Amino acid sequence: MDVQSRKAISTGAGVAVVVVLLVVAAGAYYYIAYYTPSSKPTTTSTSAVLPGKGMSIGVVFDVGGLGDRGFNDLAYQGMMQANTTLGMDYKYEIATSVSDIPGLFAALIADHLNIIVGVGFDDDQAIQQYATSNPNQMFAQVDGDEYNFSNVIAIKYTENVGSAIVGALAAAEVGNGQKIGFLGGVSVGIIYKFWNGFKYGVEWADSYITNTTGHTYANPLDEVYDSAQFNGFADPSGGYTNGQAMIARGDKIIFTAAGGTGIGTFNAIGQYDQQQGWNWSNSTAPPVWAIGVDANQDYYGTRQFFTNANSSSTSSLALTGPSFILTSEIKAVNTGVFDVAKWTVEGNFSGVWNNPTRFGASYYNGQTQLCGPNGDAPCYVKGVLLLGYQQHAVGPTSFQYTSQFLTPLDHQVLTQIEDGIVNGSIHVPEIYTDTGYTSLL
Repeated sequence: MDVQSRKAISTGAGVAVVVVLLVVAAGAYYYIAYYTPSSKPTTTSTSAVLPGKGMSIGVVFDVGGLGDRGFNDLAYQGMMQANTTLGMDYKYEIATSVSDIPGLFAALIADHLNIIVGVGFDDDQAIQQYATSNPNQMFAQVDGDEYNFSNVIAIKYTENVGSAIVGALAAAEVGNGQKIGFLGGVSVGIIYKFWNGFKYGVEWADSYITNTTGHTYANPLDEVYDSAQFNGFADPSGGYTNGQAMIARGDKIIFTAAGGTGIGTFNAIGQYDQQQGWNWSNSTAPPVWAIGVDANQDYYGTRQFFTNANSSSTSSLALTGPSFILTSEIKAVNTGVFDVAKWTVEGNFSGVWNNPTRFGASYYNGQTQLCGPNGDAPCYVKGVLLLGYQQHAVGPTSFQYTSQFLTPLDHQVLTQIEDGIVNGSIHVPEIYTDTGYTSLL
C-alpha cells in the first residue's frame, strides 16, 4: 500500500506547518533531547529495510488543525517519526469542526490503514461507533475516553501532575501576594484537570514556603475559560482579549491550557511587557510571565521570534534568551502517537491490555456503573497507555531562555515538589470538575 499525506490541505498551509516545525526544532531542540520518547526505536541504516515498511498509520487531527504550535503539531511529529524511523506510510485528515469527525474517520477506514489515531477527546463518539462496527481495525485516541475495546488504545497523560509542578514554580517566581492566572481553552473535564493540578501546585508551594520560612505566603488565583465550545482551542483573538483582561486584573503570570488560543494570550503578554519598558533584558524579569502548554513553546517569547512571529523567515532565526515565557508544561503527544505506531508494527499491545489503569472516581463524572455503586470508587480500565512525569511525558521544560531568572527559592520549590511526586509523598489530585471543593490541600 502506498498511502501518502492528504492532498486536500492547501500548499500555503503546508508551508506554514513546515515553518512552524522548523522553528520548534531550531529554537527548542533540547525538548527532544530531554524528553526522550518512552519507546525509542533502534537506529537503522538507510539501506536497511525498516520494520514498518508496507504498514500504514492514519491520523485525524483535532479542530484547530496544524500550525497550533502545540497539541496537533506534536501529533504530527509522532506520525512523521513513525514514517521516518519505522517506514510506515501515512495519511491524515484535519477537522474544521466537530461535525466533520465521523466522515474523516470513515474516509481513513476505507483506506484499510493498520492503525488510525484520533487526536482529541471530541473523537469519542466516532471511535466508539467505528471500533464497534470495524472490530478488525485498530484505533488509538489521544485524550480518549473509550475503554475496554479490544481494538482501541486510549493515550492518556497525567496533565494534573505537570500542571502542579509549573503551578508551584509560578507561586515561587512571582512572589508573595501576587495574582496567578489560568486560561483554559474550553470549560470541560480535561481542562479542569489542568486547572486543578495547577491550583494544587500553587497552594502546595504557598503552604511549603509558609512552613519553611515561618511567614505567611499566599497567592490569589484567577481562573478564566475562553469558551464552552470546542472552538475555544482555536481562538487566538479570544486568547488575546482574555489575556489583556487578566493582566488588567493584576495577573503576574498566566498559564495557558488553551491550544492555539494561548498564542493570542502570549501576544497580549508580550505587547504589555514591551509597553511597560521591558526590552528583553537578562537582568530584569518581564512584568508579566506566560507559561506554555503541550509543546515547548518557550521560544515564542524570545525577542527574535516574537517580533517576527508573522514572518516566513522565522525558521532561520538564531533564537536566544531571554523569553517572557517562563516554561511550558510539556504534554508529549508525539510520544504517545509514536508508541502506538511502534506497537502496531510489532504486533504487541499486551503491555496495555494486561495492566489495567487506575483513575480517580471523578474521572467518569458520575458514571457510577464504572466507578462503584456510588460513583466514589477508583476506576480500573483496560486499553490505556498512561504517560506521566516518570516517562518524561509531562513536566516543565529545561528553562533554556529563562534560567537566569530562577531564584534559589524557585529551585528549592521545584526540587521539593518533583522529588515528592517521584517518591510518592506528594499525590496531586486528579479532578475533572470545577465544583465541589474549596481547597485541594
